[in-house]
Amino acid sequence: MPHAHSALIRKNTQATLEEGTFMHNLPHLTPCELLEKKILLIRLSSLGDIVLTTPAIRAVRAHFPEAYIAMLVGKQSADVLRENPHLDEIITFDRFAKDKDTGEMLRAVRVLRERKFTLAIDLQRKFRTALLMYFSGATKRIGKGALCTVRVLERGNKHATAHYLDLLHAAGIPAADQSLELFLAESERRDASQRFDTAGVTQAGLKVGIFPGAGWKLREWMPERFAAIGNRLVEQFNAEVLIFGGQKESELVHTVVNLMDARAVPFAGNLQVRELAACIEKCDLFLTNDTGPMHIAAAVGTPTVSLFGPGNHIRFQPLGGLHQTIRHDVPCSPCKQFTDKCQDNICMKKITVDEVWHSISDTLSACRLKNT
Repeated sequence: MPHAHSALIRKNTQATLEEGTFMHNLPHLTPCELLEKKILLIRLSSLGDIVLTTPAIRAVRAHFPEAYIAMLVGKQSADVLRENPHLDEIITFDRFAKDKDTGEMLRAVRVLRERKFTLAIDLQRKFRTALLMYFSGATKRIGKGALCTVRVLERGNKHATAHYLDLLHAAGIPAADQSLELFLAESERRDASQRFDTAGVTQAGLKVGIFPGAGWKLREWMPERFAAIGNRLVEQFNAEVLIFGGQKESELVHTVVNLMDARAVPFAGNLQVRELAACIEKCDLFLTNDTGPMHIAAAVGTPTVSLFGPGNHIRFQPLGGLHQTIRHDVPCSPCKQFTDKCQDNICMKKITVDEVWHSISDTLSACRLKNT
């Protein structure tokens, strides 16, 4: 069995090199050394990006079923990994702590060194995560930069999950499945049903979730257009329209609700991330901007229609036949949407109500065919 295992590692490593992944110091990882006992994965931010690491987490567990696998993750986003059966431990790092570069770093390093990790993979590949990986004490470190024993450079514009899997390939871990996962407890599903009942949501009918926020204004479609879609959903499908948002998006959620002539149910600022995930799972469709809940919807198996403007759709759009992405080619997209220099947000304004409606209708029809 060990010989077969080693052959598989050698075969996968060769395939990775042929695909063009750029690696330094690969000889430091020999087949015998790759039979690890304690493995550390690192991704500190952000919510959606952490959901996108779940294919990598699953692949590491599949390859090392007996290993102790931990993930270092930002405290604010850690809940999306709770209940994940592929992880033995979730270690948190407070990215917003006042002492994040001193005391919080020292605390995290102390915890990591206590675990005595032998292999660490930096899925974020930033300076802070490289430091944390280096000071973890892991003898084999895969990521980007001089602090790694194996350096993997990103090649080409491809999906984020594929970039994460490239890092695994450098460790001889075979990985191809890019489907996302988020594990909910039955109690969380029951709580979501109770929440819908309390809000007067008819659970037997068509339920469409809408997420009009995005964290950055330049990623947000216009509220009146979301409202127009909501009206059509009620008029043509007699759908229950549920408008979701975080605490900072409460005003936006109620703006969309108030712009609608038909009834919509607001869920704004009163849901934690796992409660939101359980509610999204109960929806038949999720209309969303390019934001973390878009990835949550894909992870819980809810079909999506996603609206992309400044963001890189090739890297971040949900994958699979029941997910549709709407975007327009404009000279400045994708862009650094953190800037305030954009004056007209043309990439989002070009997305029309009619084209979104056609995508929604097509997706709902495809879902019906799948379920018949």
